[in-house]
Amino acid sequence: QAEQPSQPSSTPGSENVLPREPLIATAVKFLQNSRVRQSPLATRRAFLKKKGLTDEEIDMAFQQSGTAADEPSSLGPATQVVPVQPPHLISQPYSPAGSRWRDYGALAIIMAGIAFGFHQLYKKYLLPLILGGREDRKQLERMEAGLSELSGSVAQTGKD
Repeated sequence: QAEQPSQPSSTPGSENVLPREPLIATAVKFLQNSRVRQSPLATRRAFLKKKGLTDEEIDMAFQQSGTAADEPSSLGPATQVVPVQPPHLISQPYSPAGSRWRDYGALAIIMAGIAFGFHQLYKKYLLPLILGGREDRKQLERMEAGLSELSGSVAQTGKD
């Protein structure tokens, strides 16, 4: 009889219990989180199963966290609330028709301001650059005409 208690403690199955305690403790903390409590039971179980816990360990974690008693009450209202308020009604806030026209008016004013700003920039900076070359040519032609007149008058004065 003395060997039987020592044999189970030396078997590999019982050695795995000690390293699994931190996993169960982590699962308990996970289950006690307020956001996690709002998720469905099946989702929580699937997550813990993915993390490597067995069904027995998951049950132990539910018992230790104190969330096992909450399950029937938390699942009932969740399934009733979803059909009452469809998601497409929740995501779209009510918008009166007057606010749409106000938005259009604001957009028109902004666009008019942008157009006026571009017109002023064009008039002040771009037009002189484009026409500046033409005006310089005209001024050069005037100066050449004036020079030719002056040289003509100087030549006449020199002949007389």
